[in-house]
Amino acid sequence: MSVDVTASIDGNGNFLSVSPSSLSAWKLTPDELKGSSIFEILLAEDVLIAQQCFLAATFMQEAKNFECRVVCPDASVKMMYWTAQWSEKENSMHLIAKDRPPSAGPGGAAVDIVETPRLNKDKIRSLLEFLPIGLLMINSDGKIDFANTVFEHMMETRHHGLEDRLIQTIFPFTTIMGTLDQMTLNRYVDVRFEMRINSDKGRQIPVEFSMQELDVGGTLMYLGIASSIGERLELQSMKKQFIEGISNQVRAPIVGVIDHLKGMLDGGYGRLSEQYQRGLEADVSELTETVDAIDALLEADKMETGQFKIRPEPNNIMVLIKQVVLSSLTPIREKDLVVEINGTDAPIMADESRMFQVIKTILSNAIRFSPPGSKVRVEVMDKDNRVRVEIIDRGCGMSEDQKKSIFERFRKSDNESGGIGSGKSLLIAKHILEKHGGVLGVISHPGTGSNFWFELPKMKEQ
Repeated sequence: MSVDVTASIDGNGNFLSVSPSSLSAWKLTPDELKGSSIFEILLAEDVLIAQQCFLAATFMQEAKNFECRVVCPDASVKMMYWTAQWSEKENSMHLIAKDRPPSAGPGGAAVDIVETPRLNKDKIRSLLEFLPIGLLMINSDGKIDFANTVFEHMMETRHHGLEDRLIQTIFPFTTIMGTLDQMTLNRYVDVRFEMRINSDKGRQIPVEFSMQELDVGGTLMYLGIASSIGERLELQSMKKQFIEGISNQVRAPIVGVIDHLKGMLDGGYGRLSEQYQRGLEADVSELTETVDAIDALLEADKMETGQFKIRPEPNNIMVLIKQVVLSSLTPIREKDLVVEINGTDAPIMADESRMFQVIKTILSNAIRFSPPGSKVRVEVMDKDNRVRVEIIDRGCGMSEDQKKSIFERFRKSDNESGGIGSGKSLLIAKHILEKHGGVLGVISHPGTGSNFWFELPKMKEQ
């Protein structure tokens, strides 16, 4: 059943009103949302998309449709299909968020909320001038009609401004035969590009640039949105150097020590006493956990930067679950646990090794925190066009703060004692599921155990 959330926000993105359906859609009540920023509940990587669409809806005075994901309090992520429209009369943005794609109007375009008036050029200029982001208006012949102060400062133009300059003299657009016609401009509409532009002082500036069509009194123009991303790129470079340093300067020596200790355990340096051998085995185990943690950190970085791919193929979630349980028999027997599996076969399209990794991570977590002699329950449920898997343990459970931290990259839950690598695998599992169009969440309270659940799209019938 489709859930619609209606809301309104002010010019800063703070909720003014929210419909009660926000509780079933996002697990947040209207009272919890009112006064807070909409950008706080959106997935971080989707915030810029929302900001640009709100901006375009304000200037163009027409409804804008976009997709953005909402992060619920239980860390689950929900895709929502939004329609935004600015109201001059109420001085607020009206929003409709649907959990399924909205039905299309004539010609395949989503239907606007209300009929919108055209803006005149002077009004648009006054709106653009006072916003804290680089904005410019471009004629259909590719000439800049207006640039706000923020963009002029970015370009270091001083007193002579940017009006009447050809857009391709600033942005490295691909042109045909050296000209920038309307067809070429349209290729850059509703698409975000990262590029470097040269200021009037010859300084290179990394920016993210996008364009929107603009109806100005019946004349087609373009709204250009330019955001400086220099600080972001610098942080990415620092992170890359840090990750490479960990890999080269920390991981490699530890692996060398592990190999040396294994050689001693294999008798390469003579016979060892039983006590000394146990000590070496413990050292190898701890160092191996450290290497695993470093590997998890490297893998999480690849996933966050989009440097990994999945190869979906027909699979059966029940078969994968049983394979994971069979591979975990040793720790299950050591703690005298019972693993109960309920549900039916459910066909999915998934990368088999990656999905095995996800299930293994969650089941291993349940085994680790289960009291000896207790039960771990695995439930597979069919939910319309999705499959839901729940892995439930009877461990110590988690507080609200612990639940918020378990999917964070450099934090671990207070009750985790599995070494510095604890928690990283859950972050990786979350990324893998999102890459498959799925979500991962947890239901837990102190003293009642934990229910880690995930949902995946079912394989479509041929």
